Amino acid sequence: MSSESRYKKLFSNTIIFAIGSFSSKILVLFLVPIYTNALTQDELGIADLLQQISNWLVPIVSLTVSEAITRFGLDRAYNKNSVFTIGTVLNLAGLAVLGLVILGLIIFGNPDPAENSLTSVIIFDNGLILFAYVFTASLKLLFSYFVRAIEMVKLYAFVGILTTFFTLAFTVLLLLGLKIGVTGYLLAIILSDLIAIVYMFFKAKLWKYFSFKDFDKSVTKQMLAYCVPLIPTQIMWLITNTSSSLIVSGFIGTDANGILSAAYKIPNLVSTVYMIFALAWNMSAVLEKDSDKQERFYENVFDCNQSVIYILSAFILLFLHIITGIWIGADFRSSVLYAPILIYATIFTCFVTFLGTIYSVHKKSVRSLVTALISGGLNIIINLAFVKMIGIYSAAVAALISYLAVFIIRAADAKKYQPFNLHTRKLVFNCSVLAVMCLATYLVPLEIPFKIAAYAILIIGTCVIVASNFRCVMRVVKIMIPAKILNKIPIINKF
Repeated sequence: MSSESRYKKLFSNTIIFAIGSFSSKILVLFLVPIYTNALTQDELGIADLLQQISNWLVPIVSLTVSEAITRFGLDRAYNKNSVFTIGTVLNLAGLAVLGLVILGLIIFGNPDPAENSLTSVIIFDNGLILFAYVFTASLKLLFSYFVRAIEMVKLYAFVGILTTFFTLAFTVLLLLGLKIGVTGYLLAIILSDLIAIVYMFFKAKLWKYFSFKDFDKSVTKQMLAYCVPLIPTQIMWLITNTSSSLIVSGFIGTDANGILSAAYKIPNLVSTVYMIFALAWNMSAVLEKDSDKQERFYENVFDCNQSVIYILSAFILLFLHIITGIWIGADFRSSVLYAPILIYATIFTCFVTFLGTIYSVHKKSVRSLVTALISGGLNIIINLAFVKMIGIYSAAVAALISYLAVFIIRAADAKKYQPFNLHTRKLVFNCSVLAVMCLATYLVPLEIPFKIAAYAILIIGTCVIVASNFRCVMRVVKIMIPAKILNKIPIINKF
């Protein structure tokens, strides 16, 4: 494949994934005000905690086989029927074990009605819906990753739109209509995932890829060797992302976790935009693993990738207080205090994810695990050390330090397997400007002189970020635009 074709395929897949994901990002815009107005701080804290625990359970019960589905399914050296059959059997076996464990805890457990403990809330009050959430989430993940592996990217994108529509519809019905609180929050997601599972099963005719005759023991061993080390890896990443919720809930209360959950909604705008690209990038990285000029490909993609992240982060910081005032419910407005640090941490989250693709392509799951252990360990230590002193700020600071540390480690380590230029000077310059902008956001709520100074810094910072990254973005646009159209836009040819 030619160099230009690589970029165009990456861009084309990114656009398709963007179309499918765009609806879900719009969904977030609608859901956040619903959540922060229909639920109390305590209810949102509990719902978020249950969702986080479910996210922990998914990689355990599924053995992270969905990751192997993508890696082996895209690789032309492996039979797709065998890959899908193995993935499905392993996933269903894990779900069966989880179902028995939760059922056993509910039947033989001894809840204390007078004690509103987290254990009681999680197991006895919400155990069954927790299982339903994990069941639908893991199967949807498996099916969608396989659909991507067989390069049915348009179907993958449409499923995103379908899931969005039904999640919004069920959320409105269950939270605003029937007003069933935490259960409604989770049930809306479960039902929409179930519809997505059924739709993919029939639309992609997934039954044709499943046969016990294709359960190849040799391929099973290879897939397990690849994905099993990813179980602790994903758990450690989840610990990095969710240990804060558990620690804040345990030391401060679920209402404080509700504030933290709301604080994450705004930086999630950055990470979700990046993940649209990451879906396409993961495919391109695997498909192009044996091609020539791979080093240059990685370098150019990362360069453009970081430029987009910087520009997006700058604009979100510029309008942070306005977005919070419009988008977040009145009881959760204090979340704006923690959002700037989380936005800054999200920049390194995206970079860490990009570098993780190198481990995936070269099947270095253990290296991914080691770096994840460092991140999870740092996150827990910092949270526990500072949560009593600085409260919710400990979660934001822990996220920033842990992801920054892992980025530095991966930047040095991953390049051993795939050397490419990280453009370190550009990275340091842009991150320094964004750090100043983060600090400026804390001056906005103060009196007029400070407010004016804050917005002056934010506007100048945004202009600097755009100016220093505009050329890189335009070079990519130049590659993607067809020559006939490009010739009619002479200004682009200057870049």
